[in-house]
Amino acid sequence: MDVGRAAWSALRTLCAPARTAVRTYATAQPPKPVKVKVPKVLPYQQTRKQLGDRKVYLYSKYERLLRESELVILFEAENLSVPLMQNVRKQMHSVPFPREDQARLDALNDGAWTLPHTTLTTARTGILRPVCRNDPAECVQQLQPYLRGQVAMLSTRVLSPEYIGKVLRAMERPIKKAREAIDPQSGKKEPRLAPVAAVIERRKIVDASGLPALTKLPSLPVLQAQLVGLLSMPGQQLAGILSQAGGGELAATLEARRRDLDKGGQDSA
Repeated sequence: MDVGRAAWSALRTLCAPARTAVRTYATAQPPKPVKVKVPKVLPYQQTRKQLGDRKVYLYSKYERLLRESELVILFEAENLSVPLMQNVRKQMHSVPFPREDQARLDALNDGAWTLPHTTLTTARTGILRPVCRNDPAECVQQLQPYLRGQVAMLSTRVLSPEYIGKVLRAMERPIKKAREAIDPQSGKKEPRLAPVAAVIERRKIVDASGLPALTKLPSLPVLQAQLVGLLSMPGQQLAGILSQAGGGELAATLEARRRDLDKGGQDSA
């Protein structure tokens, strides 16, 4: 039985057709449909994008204020409510602007200036710091150590010392009134708006102690008129004024020059 089965298996193997190796080629599979994933935008992601745009806007704003203002005063601003800041700005804008400085402002603007003469801007130090660091003016770069906590900037297009002094006093009135209205036992913190430094014409920086002297200076038109009047004086009077003002060496030089000119005139006569 087993011998017959083995013989049959051998016979079937011999009679089977020979198998030859056939090379086959891979065929391209039909492309699978591509599913486009639409990113899901969450509410907090929208807020982040808006904050990014806001930072760009604030950076440009601070950069423009520092570049176009002849005077920028930096303040420490703490515990200031929105109504209090509105009152401070109202008092600030109530100060009349000098007529001679208005003419200079109109000339710089190539037309009538209709915007506020001063602006008070609450600034974010995280954005203001790189603005100051990247500014080409060295005095603006020196504002960086003062950028701590909450700050505000008072900026004016033209420098008018007497006007700025009146503006600073007007700004202090509502702050002082709000400070006096706080009950000492309430635990509320007092509002604070104190100047810490100022940049003058992008050339010089002064700290808070130098601001009172700045506000006592004459305006540029007045100073120019005084200088013209001084230079139109006779040489002897000019030398006397300079000597009284402490310029003894310069006065002596001018006096010697006057004598030389007088002597030359007599010799020619």
